[in-house]
Amino acid sequence: MNPIWKAIQFVSDKMRAVGAICLCGMAALTCIDVVGRFFKHPIFGSVELVTFMGVLAVAFALPDTHYQKGHIGVEIIVTRLSATKRLVIDSITQITALVFFSIVSWRMVDYAFKMKASGEVSIELQLPEWLVIFAVAFCFIVFSLIIMKGIVENFRKLRES
Repeated sequence: MNPIWKAIQFVSDKMRAVGAICLCGMAALTCIDVVGRFFKHPIFGSVELVTFMGVLAVAFALPDTHYQKGHIGVEIIVTRLSATKRLVIDSITQITALVFFSIVSWRMVDYAFKMKASGEVSIELQLPEWLVIFAVAFCFIVFSLIIMKGIVENFRKLRES
């Protein structure tokens, strides 16, 4: 199973880089658009592009953020519990998240196929929105796999204690 986790981690690392590129692209495009507006030459479709890049930046960063435990957590009560109870609470939380994001991933893939079939595109630039939806669904699938890895690790720790 170790090679599978290594492959997932490799994909997650590359996704983090894509998320960072989207974030930098958002900043650059916004700055260029603001300067262009000052000179009466705004960039057509910049709002759409910044929106798409914002969605992709968050989605592509999500799996690695979870793996690095970079999310905000309320630990006032949990830190006072024993290590075993903390693992049980973490496992329950991760199982709930796995169920939720698995369902969301499945529904997003279904929605992306429906959007593709309908031929719906963005308003200004006429970009196919289903591509972004597929990308986010892929990110959520990888995120679900990272959550699954955490659940397996928690059960392994619980068995050892």
